[in-house]
Formats: sequence, C-alpha cells, structure tokens
Amino acid sequence: MNKYYFIYLIWLLPIYFIYQFGYQTTTYFGIQDTYENGESYIATVTDFDVKQIAAQTNGYVVIRFTTSEDEVIERQLGLPVQMAQVIMESELIPIRYNTDSFKPIVLMPTYELQQSVIKVNLGVTAIGLIATIIVALFGSRYAYRKIKHGEEELKIERVDRDHEYEQA
Repeated sequence: MNKYYFIYLIWLLPIYFIYQFGYQTTTYFGIQDTYENGESYIATVTDFDVKQIAAQTNGYVVIRFTTSEDEVIERQLGLPVQMAQVIMESELIPIRYNTDSFKPIVLMPTYELQQSVIKVNLGVTAIGLIATIIVALFGSRYAYRKIKHGEEELKIERVDRDHEYEQA
C-alpha cells in the first residue's frame, strides 16, 4: 500500500468541524426554543463549585425545582467561569424549562452570555472548517498526484573535482 493514501485521513478534521458546527447550532436553537417556549420556574441551588485546573477555570451548579406536574427535577449543569460569576451568590435562580428541547434548562441570568459564547464558538468552528477544507483539498491533490505518477526518482551525480582526476 502506498504511504500517500494516509494523507486522505486529513478529511477527518473537516468532518469533526462539521460535527462541532452542527452541535453548536443545535445547542443554540435548543436554548432559544427553551427560552421562548419553556415554562418559568425558580430553582434552588443545592450545590455549587468552581474549580481551577491549570489555566482553565470552570465549575458546576446543581439546581432543584418542581414542575407544574409536581415532578421534582434535580440537575447538575456545567458552567464556564463567566457564567459561574453571574450566579455565584444566588440561592434561587430563575430558569426556563422545556422537556422537548435539545437543551431543556436555561438559566435566565446567563441566557445572553450563553448565546454570545455559542455565537463565538460557531464563528471559530466555521473558520476551522474552512481552513481544514482548504488544507484537505491541497493535501488530497498532492496525494493523488503522488499515487498516480509515483515519486520523483532522484538521480545523484558527483560533480566534485576529485572525481574528474580519477577518470583522467
């Protein structure tokens, strides 16, 4: 098997970016759907933690609320540091809840921030997708040429002066 076939694996990167773009888009519309069509509740914060690991800071919040059908729901939600700062001192958090949405719980104090973070993620993912498609196209062209025509055979000639004296 020709080693140049492995260059085609670069197409896994655009596929990954397409997946990420789809996930971010689904999350964005899921949050909007929950915000617009969900029911409003007041959730109690039962646990909250912010962790700093190396240069990353993130945390989680555990909320509990009772729906209109008297169902008690308790969920742990991951939070980046920006969102954790918004709700850090709150014991009660207004939320929107929609069981049929991709993201069923939206914390109202972080809604705008969450939307802007997702928009930035979409932009970065789109740039990554475009860049990796360009690289994959050039890589595929290169691999196709090498597979079709083979490698260029190098012919090495000696051109130093010592070689000329030996033949004379």
